Amino acid sequence: MALLIAAPHRETDELARLMVARMPNIDLRTWPEISRAEDIRFVLAWQAPRGLFAKLPGLQAVSSLGAGVDSIISDPEIPSHLAIGRLAGPRLAANMAAYLASMVIARWKDLPGFMRDQQRGRWNQWAPEHPPAIGLLGTGQMGQKAAEVFQSLEFPVHGYSHSGRGPDGVTMHHGDTGLARIAAASDFLINLLPLTAQTRDILNQDLFANMRRGSVLINVGRGEQLIDADLVKALAKGRPACAVLDVFRQEPLPPEHPFWAHPAISITPHCASITLTAEAAELAVESYRRVLAGLDPLGRVDRSRGY
Repeated sequence: MALLIAAPHRETDELARLMVARMPNIDLRTWPEISRAEDIRFVLAWQAPRGLFAKLPGLQAVSSLGAGVDSIISDPEIPSHLAIGRLAGPRLAANMAAYLASMVIARWKDLPGFMRDQQRGRWNQWAPEHPPAIGLLGTGQMGQKAAEVFQSLEFPVHGYSHSGRGPDGVTMHHGDTGLARIAAASDFLINLLPLTAQTRDILNQDLFANMRRGSVLINVGRGEQLIDADLVKALAKGRPACAVLDVFRQEPLPPEHPFWAHPAISITPHCASITLTAEAAELAVESYRRVLAGLDPLGRVDRSRGY
């Protein structure tokens, strides 16, 4: 029974080495090596080649190498009965929370302003009077850790989820009315939602019209959830006043894209939280052992919901 790593756009040699170190007897293949394809029972995938899964008649489960599973769920060649999981360990969520806290605090405390004052030799003693209100679109594993961090700073935290349920102490919202309310209540509106049919294009002109003047949009969910042209128009109206974007419809972001030169947009290259190789190896081996034992892979996904 073999495991295949199918991530043609990622460096996976170190991942494979660490997996073998944890499970020396593992039959491990790395795309495009799929000899004896009928032996492959489990695939670790990230942007797997189209047509791959149809070549694996003995496949029992597929797992994403990160938190996102939209590209796997949307693959028409994956049988409906096949179990799909994901490798989203605690370090992944902690790194996301650290990224979000750094972006929020830098703007709330105006750290760039202090740097400009230093360059001018200006002594400008200043601090914000009130903590910012945080809005979290999505309260899954990533959102829960982010809420924990912001609550520890005594920031008011709002959350939005399909069910309306979320972490203790978070003011929750759901539905179209709830989406408008969380936008209006937030100084920093942070998108952490998974990509589904319901969340595609959710960051649009209707949402922006409800945001506070001077607020900040942070998108670390998926690029397909943001309508680019709507954001540019909204920024011109000050709702939001600026945006921090880590994910995009096309990656890498094309050099001619207007986001690069927009003065109110800050860009990071899809690095808010990257799966650490050591953690991924540990989780992958555990998930593989579960599949061999007839159990679900780690992070089993509800395909009907898309996450």
